[in-house]
Amino acid sequence: MVKTYRKGYMAERELVHKLSKMGFMVIRAPHSGSMSIASPDVIATKSISGKTIAVAIECKAHVSAFSIRPEQMEELKQWEDKGGAHPFVAWKVPYKGWHFFHLSKVMENKGNIGKKFAEQHAFLLDDLEKNI
Repeated sequence: MVKTYRKGYMAERELVHKLSKMGFMVIRAPHSGSMSIASPDVIATKSISGKTIAVAIECKAHVSAFSIRPEQMEELKQWEDKGGAHPFVAWKVPYKGWHFFHLSKVMENKGNIGKKFAEQHAFLLDDLEKNI
């Protein structure tokens, strides 16, 4: 458990720093899954063309396929519906970087993310702004 938590924590911290270098104001929500309110792993904002945008991100660091729990998807959806944030799932793929997915695509696939799904729907961190 501790090793898994540390891997996730380190991945989240890495993403926070990468987003910051891209000009986002970023915050990581430690122990986000343990709160009684909707709280994604990472929240980032940036002014783009004079408009402030916000993104809510659920981060995962897995070697292979995984699933997003329904309650995690629902919490991201709340950030979209109530907070106006653009919700994403971000998967840190070993040696291949961060792959992002629109929440709507993840929900359509019942939370399942694997190699084939990633090939069809993922985009890289560098393309985040284009996908907002």
